[in-house]
Amino acid sequence: MLAYLKNQNPHLHFDLIDGILTISIIRSEAKNALNSEMYTQLAQALMDADQKNDIRVIILRGNETDFTAGNDMNYFLSLAQIEHVNMDRSISPPFQFLKALAQCSKPIVAAIRGCAIGVGVTLLFHCDLVFAEDNAIFQLPFVNLGLSVEGATSLFMAPQSGYHLAAELLLTGQKFNAEKALMARLINEIVPNAYTHAQQQAQKMVKLPLSSLKIIKKQIKFPLEQIIQCIDQEAEIVANRVKSPETLEAVTSFLQKRSPEFRQFDKNYS
Repeated sequence: MLAYLKNQNPHLHFDLIDGILTISIIRSEAKNALNSEMYTQLAQALMDADQKNDIRVIILRGNETDFTAGNDMNYFLSLAQIEHVNMDRSISPPFQFLKALAQCSKPIVAAIRGCAIGVGVTLLFHCDLVFAEDNAIFQLPFVNLGLSVEGATSLFMAPQSGYHLAAELLLTGQKFNAEKALMARLINEIVPNAYTHAQQQAQKMVKLPLSSLKIIKKQIKFPLEQIIQCIDQEAEIVANRVKSPETLEAVTSFLQKRSPEFRQFDKNYS
């Protein structure tokens, strides 16, 4: 499996050592932004890892500077310009990745350094342990992009963070630091070196009975059926929003390095 994956995409690295599979996102020129091919390969890697007896714990990390800047903006622009967005073919890869993450029965540890934006935050709902360095910067910029939430955020965020803090982070789309991420219960701990700490925690879990780890993980999470249903429902809304004039304006202005002008669309909702 690993040799095949390494040859598929230069932006994803897979290392399996002593039962721990480390998945590294390496796309420095785009702050590790994810495109369709990367999502597809990540989803397949997670599904394969869940079936492999020699993989007991999974670590998800970025490169030496960032976790991930989320969706590649050119990918969003291409979707906004498609006359009819096909849910199965066009926007499926990010949601297939999120569902593969949610369905993985083995412990998943995330290590955050630098930026974690958009899906770089929502994927954390489906990880079991999350460690961040004090330089980490988080953002849930869905409103900034004229979009709606994804990845079962509507299921997890308010119960986990509290309504008012969830509303602050989602309705303003503002960036926030590791301290606020800890306050929002998006991470377990702020540590000096997230990669080292994640490795240490994984090494502890890899010695424990995998059957118990999987059973306990299932017991303490929302029912899987509920999570998958929520991801699918949110995906349908995103499929409609990605064609909105607000999203096209947001992505175009980002690529043109100017401020978006959303008030021109207010008349559409009067």
